[in-house]
Order: sequence, then C-alpha cells, then structure tokens
Amino acid sequence: MALVQISLIWAVYAFVVGILFAVASVFVHVYQTPRDRYPSVTFTCVIAITSLLATVLLLPVDVALVSSTTSSKLGRRKDWATQDEVDKITYSLTVVYYLLYSLDALLCLLGIPFAYFWYEEYEEATAEADQQTAWRRLRGTLKYTMSFVAIVIILFLVGLFVPTSRNKNGMDLDYFKKLLIENREYF
Repeated sequence: MALVQISLIWAVYAFVVGILFAVASVFVHVYQTPRDRYPSVTFTCVIAITSLLATVLLLPVDVALVSSTTSSKLGRRKDWATQDEVDKITYSLTVVYYLLYSLDALLCLLGIPFAYFWYEEYEEATAEADQQTAWRRLRGTLKYTMSFVAIVIILFLVGLFVPTSRNKNGMDLDYFKKLLIENREYF
C-alpha cells in the first residue's frame, strides 16, 4: 500500500509537470510575435518556465509524501513508515530538489542569457550575404554570456563582502566562519 501511494503521488506530479509543459508551450507561442520566433529561444523559454513551475509545485509533493507516512486518525506513523522508509522518501525528495534548483540556476545564469544573445547576434543582412558564420556568431554569443556571468559573480561577491565592510577595523572573518558553520550543519 505504501509503495502504491508514494508512486501515485510521483505519477500525479509527473502528469502535472507534463501539463505545465503543454501550458508553457502554448503560453510562449501565444505571446511571441510571429516575426521574432526562433526555435532555440522558444525551446529555452518553455523549458525554463516548466522547470521553475515544477520547482514551485514540488512543495505540495513534499507535504503529500511526508504526510502519507502518518495516520491522521491515530496521530502516529503508519506501520510501514519505519525510519529507514522515511529516510528513503526524504532522500528522494532532496535529490529532486537539488536537481530542479540546479537546473533553474543553470537556466537563469547560462541558458537564458545564451539563448538571448544567440538570437541577438543574428544579422539578416550578413547572413544572406554569407558573411556571418556560425563560429563568429557563437564567439559573440559566448562573449556576451561570459560578460553577464562575470557581472553576476561580481554582484554576488559584493553581496558577500558588504556585511563585513561595516566593521571599522577592516575585514572581519568571523562573519565567514559563522556562514561556513551554519552551512555545514545542513550537510
């Protein structure tokens, strides 16, 4: 019974993500101007929207899976819900959370900027005259994408170091020690 219930929850989640993919496809197609449709940009947008919505909808799956281990009538764990089984459920959830968050980060930091700059590097006049090669377009795209990544890294570093600059005696590394200790507790 437990395996059926857990499998059903994951199956419903997969079905809903499939529906989200279809809705995202229609949404992107409807709101894109026909003149500006480009397959790689459309695909990237559909995958990004689906991935972000799948990440948001993982929270109800988390609640459903964890609550499936307890009996609401008795107020305690069900007989099959041993600590080992609960650990398996939470481990699978953790893996899916990390996969989706990593995919979201990659899409937001690399995928979407790359698709945008790839589209912007296309020049119709030079493409018709066979002067624009794929290598030249890729090089320009990578240049702008890496510039975007560098700006994001600089912003993250500024955000990391600004709290320490409030100390009048210079850099205080106790802030970093506290961050590392707090972060280490979760792993």
